[in-house]
Amino acid sequence: MKKLPKPILTLLSATIFLFSGCNTYSLIKDATDREEGRIIMNDGTEYVGRVKMPHSPTKKIRIKTTEGQKVKLKSTDVYIMGVWKKTNPDNVTYLVCHPYYTGLYFSTKKRKKVDPSWMCLEAKGRYVEFYILGYKYSINSKGVFKIAVGGGGLIQYLARKKDDDTAIVIGTYKGNKDLLRKELVEYLSDDPELCSRITDMEIEPDDFSEIADKYRPQNEKDDVELPNTKF
Repeated sequence: MKKLPKPILTLLSATIFLFSGCNTYSLIKDATDREEGRIIMNDGTEYVGRVKMPHSPTKKIRIKTTEGQKVKLKSTDVYIMGVWKKTNPDNVTYLVCHPYYTGLYFSTKKRKKVDPSWMCLEAKGRYVEFYILGYKYSINSKGVFKIAVGGGGLIQYLARKKDDDTAIVIGTYKGNKDLLRKELVEYLSDDPELCSRITDMEIEPDDFSEIADKYRPQNEKDDVELPNTKF
């Protein structure tokens, strides 16, 4: 294991997410629970090796490093984890662990805060990130990332603004787009221009890459652009 220099960490935090998204979701049976992985911790420590794929509530990540060391890592200490099939090293999917607030689809009650859970990064902009949350994650023999749900469960869409500690459920996969649009407009209300385009259907509510790219909260200055770099 080694620690990354601060300039590299800064660069990674700004651009690492641009290279992947979870665009395949299905009910699956996991063929293998260990895949190639690279983990960057909050303190910059890095691990590379064979990772045991997490379930959403997994508290500790297990990895056998390329040096043969077996390590257990607290999920909330992980900044980001990239995973891929050994036969498809260019097809990397990124996972992060955040607490989140539940949705309000079937109740008028207040949202419930859920403990930190593993979720797949779908899109990232300067000021907002979007995630996909299931129950179990795996990679099939063709290198395609898969998301499984438990009995009666849903694959959920989440959003998290820059500097917020907690994500929020905004919709479900193959769910009602009008509800998704309503949740998005409410959550991103500090960007009236973008919300107007979403409301007027110029931008589809599940086009998270476009929304993440266009979202600019009022009174927020743009960050300095950093050159792209791979994970």
